[in-house]
Amino acid sequence: MKKLIQLGGRGLRYIRKYGLARLYCKVIERKRRNQAEEGYDAWLAAQLPDGETERRQKETRFPYEPCISILVPAYETPETFLRQMIESVLSQSYGKLELCIADGSPSDKVERVVREYEEQDGRIRYRHLAENLGISDNTNAALTLASGDYVGLLDHDDLLLPGALFEILRALNENGGADAVYTDEDKVNMELTRHFQPHFKPDYNQEYLRSNNYICHFFVVRRRIALEVGGFREEFDGAQDHDFIFRCTEKADRVLHVSKVLYSWRSHEASTATNPESKLYAYEAGKRAVAAHLGRTGRSGQVQDTENYGFYRVCYPGSPAILKNSLKKFDGQTEVKVVYYDKACNISVTIFGKERYMLFVHVQNPEKNRIRVQKQFFETLKACCDRPDAGLACARVYDAGKRLTSDIRMRGVQDPFSDGMKGLKAGYTGYNHRATLQQELETPTDCFLVRTDVWKACVPESGGVSVEELAANLTASGYHIYYEPWAVMYEG
Repeated sequence: MKKLIQLGGRGLRYIRKYGLARLYCKVIERKRRNQAEEGYDAWLAAQLPDGETERRQKETRFPYEPCISILVPAYETPETFLRQMIESVLSQSYGKLELCIADGSPSDKVERVVREYEEQDGRIRYRHLAENLGISDNTNAALTLASGDYVGLLDHDDLLLPGALFEILRALNENGGADAVYTDEDKVNMELTRHFQPHFKPDYNQEYLRSNNYICHFFVVRRRIALEVGGFREEFDGAQDHDFIFRCTEKADRVLHVSKVLYSWRSHEASTATNPESKLYAYEAGKRAVAAHLGRTGRSGQVQDTENYGFYRVCYPGSPAILKNSLKKFDGQTEVKVVYYDKACNISVTIFGKERYMLFVHVQNPEKNRIRVQKQFFETLKACCDRPDAGLACARVYDAGKRLTSDIRMRGVQDPFSDGMKGLKAGYTGYNHRATLQQELETPTDCFLVRTDVWKACVPESGGVSVEELAANLTASGYHIYYEPWAVMYEG
């Protein structure tokens, strides 16, 4: 009953702010995703190593075998949860590890359990703190216990899945090393009888990291970098991992993604895994973490909340209002050239000199299909395009039936429970809200803006170029294909 009352209160607050239709879409979308993932438990079991595979993993020797120190800030952890967490680490098939536990509990119940394991396994490093220092400084205390080449972040009631460290080591060896590595994750119920809501992540995508802390767990980084950035900061408590990951990846030369579910986040009523309103302060701290990252990296932008907790929008500075509401009025009357193209053909464009930008639009019949854009469409897209590292600024495009005309796809996502977001209805946000979040795309959408200086640098003077070739040329030249979902276009 208490849970129903809480859900009802959340629903009413959401309706007041965003309307009943938006709540309906949110509920239906979650229901459909849950239905799509009904076979997830069996799928996960088939992905995890069986006994024979674990035995082979333990016998495997890698050319590079660093020690990984697992950092755990503990506080009055229930005994069952604590034992399950410890055993999930000590039973890893790659055994060159340390389990570093800093305990801020006023009682000795955590210490009694840890000491029991410590007597059996010399890889445990434990310290009972004189007082509870908070999540950030408790984790910093665990960091002082670590001597490994890398440190990994683990919550005191969560689990590493079998083979997690082995897969981290395999990725490091197959890719010639890295400064940081992260994996996919899921949630698990209190009794560990059901895994659900897997999070299939993209390869490292800093633009998407500004939209939300998609990396989260399991995150492993060189201890040298963790110390260099100063560990965790208490002013970001609640989003301390987001802030820490930003600062570490800003220093990293290479960040690897292991596209396997290797971490389980225990879900219970007091955690953000089930009840996002239980930690509203955490989302405010996350917004500040994004703003701090922008400042350190020399980017200008204002961080705003979205309708979904923990997901943000960065408003980049743009030009004054352009005051054009159609492509016909826009083309030839501004510094932008509008180009209609057919996906089956190469794009060939002559630049006459006055155009600073080119807006590419793919529609089935540009003469018949009316194109509408939302308010501030051009300003928003141009602000994204004007960023120095932007190759293409891609809009969100719906067809006459108000369905997405393109998939919204980031590199590295391996989601066996979805066919992508092409065809998603307007009003729905897609898997983890990705249809409405800023991110770097693998391929452009059906409408994108490009600066002419970038075009000239990446496209041969003679002949045409396909959209795929354009994207590849831009990426090879160090430019990014940015998705700006707040620039919305409708066909028909």
